[in-house]
Amino acid sequence: MMRQRGRWLKLIPAAVAALMVAAAMVPRRIGAAGKPGAPAAFAINDFGMRLLRTLRNGHETQNTIISPVSVAMALAMTYNGTAGNTYLAMGEVLRIQTFGDSLNPLNHELLEMIRKADPSVQLAIANALWTQKGFKIEPNFIKTARAYYDARVRSLNFEGDPGGAAAVINLWVDEATKGRIPTIIENPSPETRLVLTDAVYFKGKWTWPFPKAATEPRDFHMADGNTIKTPMMRLEHNFDYLANDDFQAVRLPYGNRRFAMYVILPRKQDGLADLIGKLDELTWHHWEAKFANRKGTVVLPKFTLTYQAKLNDALKQMGMAVAFSKDADFSRLHMPPPPPPPLMISDVEHRTYIKVDETGTEAAAATSVTVAMMAAVVREPPPFEMVVDHPFFFAITERESGAMLFAGAVTNPAAK
Repeated sequence: MMRQRGRWLKLIPAAVAALMVAAAMVPRRIGAAGKPGAPAAFAINDFGMRLLRTLRNGHETQNTIISPVSVAMALAMTYNGTAGNTYLAMGEVLRIQTFGDSLNPLNHELLEMIRKADPSVQLAIANALWTQKGFKIEPNFIKTARAYYDARVRSLNFEGDPGGAAAVINLWVDEATKGRIPTIIENPSPETRLVLTDAVYFKGKWTWPFPKAATEPRDFHMADGNTIKTPMMRLEHNFDYLANDDFQAVRLPYGNRRFAMYVILPRKQDGLADLIGKLDELTWHHWEAKFANRKGTVVLPKFTLTYQAKLNDALKQMGMAVAFSKDADFSRLHMPPPPPPPLMISDVEHRTYIKVDETGTEAAAATSVTVAMMAAVVREPPPFEMVVDHPFFFAITERESGAMLFAGAVTNPAAK
């Protein structure tokens, strides 16, 4: 039984997320007009770009890599348990406040679309609810998680064996991410009553692999002014390419081209902060529509990077502070009677992994939310050369919906 006062509930969703704004707000996307998933993708991308920008504030010289889909899905599942001001605040931050009852079906539609996009690409998105034995979860909350997020449900004993409960959850996350995210929850409180986990795994081979014989050490100029030697891959081909006074950008497809990595390189060595500062979903859509096929050479660093961060402060700055306060309302999470215990989010954790080499890309992510109690005939342009030798932005997207699976700012490709 849980005490009525001084009791905290832990609710941890790890890695996957999808959210959306009203369909009327979604711009018509090249190749995606009228396609399923576009409204959800718009909201996910908008939220993800704002989150990336907020996380980099004060940490501009560090690598920052997130999975917008992962974080958004985890928070979407959490959102289903909110009411009142907490419901309003989270809906506004996630840009889903106008969706109402269509939120979960739209998320499910997007997840199914992404999962089936390219059989040659390994993509797994998994969700689970881990409940404290005896804690009365609202049946509709569990029903929604199962129906729209394909979440499994299992009871654990956080109160009597928090270490054992954490081990079970971490094993699930480890297996769901093929060993790339071995841990998502550490030292759970005995007051934990619910943990929501969401995990994303991606492994795709380039449509046009980089020849290994062309890889060689080159200079990379970091954001702090230092220069390092790092392995750089090189490929000559016809790419979807975009260039203006501010940046060069290239789209590198995987498999049947439904998934692609975008690499955006500022013209200035110290221009990444300005680029990310102006990046939002409408700007992204405007840039994406201007890519054109052009012959050229791409020189790109090989890198294997990991990232982890507690998202509490960033989400508070973005407008979700009430969900972390004593005024939080998670009354749709607990089954009455008795009256629901006072609950609030205590921690939101996010962890990512990405490996980029001549063959392709492997990436994984996990997100945890802890709720505590209380794209005319013209002359062919000359070949371009894009040498990614200073801090750059990248995003891995599913091109029909436009959803960003991963996005990041790489300032040091040699960091681990």
